[in-house]
Amino acid sequence: MAICIPLTFIFSDMVKHIPSESGIEGFISAGLGKHIGAAVPLIFLGTVSLGMPSSALIVGEYVKNLTGGGVEMQLITAFLIIFTGALTNLFGIKVGANIQLAITFLIVIISVSLLMLAKPTEFGQGSLLISSSLITASLPAILVAFWAFAGFENLTFIAGEFKNPSRDIKVSMLIALFLSGLLYLLLSESCASHISQAKINPIAGLYQLSENAPSKHITTFIITIFAILAVQINFNSWIWGISRLIYSSAKSQKLPSYFSAINNKHIPARAVYLLAVIFSLVLIFSVFFPNFLKSMLVVVSTNFVFIYLMCMASYISLRKRSLLKFVAILLAIFFVTLLASSKWLVLYPLLLLVVGVVLSGNYSGAFLAQRALSSETATTG
Repeated sequence: MAICIPLTFIFSDMVKHIPSESGIEGFISAGLGKHIGAAVPLIFLGTVSLGMPSSALIVGEYVKNLTGGGVEMQLITAFLIIFTGALTNLFGIKVGANIQLAITFLIVIISVSLLMLAKPTEFGQGSLLISSSLITASLPAILVAFWAFAGFENLTFIAGEFKNPSRDIKVSMLIALFLSGLLYLLLSESCASHISQAKINPIAGLYQLSENAPSKHITTFIITIFAILAVQINFNSWIWGISRLIYSSAKSQKLPSYFSAINNKHIPARAVYLLAVIFSLVLIFSVFFPNFLKSMLVVVSTNFVFIYLMCMASYISLRKRSLLKFVAILLAIFFVTLLASSKWLVLYPLLLLVVGVVLSGNYSGAFLAQRALSSETATTG
């Protein structure tokens, strides 16, 4: 969470200079070149395409355990979350915002109820001694946990829809960071208070509280509802943000122009449909390769760290000497260290970057050729 505070100010400063739907794609393009910036949409697609279906499957596991159903129940739940996320985005920004607000309100109520049923009792029980070996051993855990705090970049894609992007996004980020950080802390302490460290399941997560907390059936129900709402609100926001990124990239000829169209509600519906199809295909793939889920969680966090490293590199390149630039350098060093701990998994975002750069060159070349042909035809005519 401490890392996220300076990121809030850095991303807010980014939005001040690139206040459009291109978000960090535009900022990375400005600092690292248009071809590297053009690879950002593909990197994001390769990230959320794995992360969102995996989170939907985890929630499906919760529902399966609650209802006593089988794998079919897990899949139905996951598909419903995808369908609801796409439908929410197709309703338009006003309806979508009201739905997000209602879900947020319910999450707060359910979170308080859950904390009352499984009260944290072990605050401050851990050791404060920090050694180099402890830091090294903690890096893989920090890498995975980073996914829980990712989302700053998602807000940059909808910066153009804020009245005052620089100010409003900074306030939104800080409020969300404080509230979600507090919730993470309290729920983590609840788990530490009721579950022994040796028995913690990295996939089951919060669901294990129901097995150890009082009022097992009530706690199980509340945890399941909490998981559904928490993942649904993430689906809604990520589909909204990434669909804008796809639309913006297609409009600037970095992705197929087919996705540059918007409907009468000014929604990039084709991009929304594309995301729903990709999520569904990955979901089906995971059925045949169930162990793929655990790997996906680490891969997604690795991708997010890679994206943030690109942002810091661009920020360092663009900004003049300042305190924020110095902080960005420190964060870049930290992100490089995190990526090193992921070992061979870092090859995935690097592959996406290379493919994105190659595709960008092809689309740009085709676009320029088409313009030249059109100009020549007009002159001849």
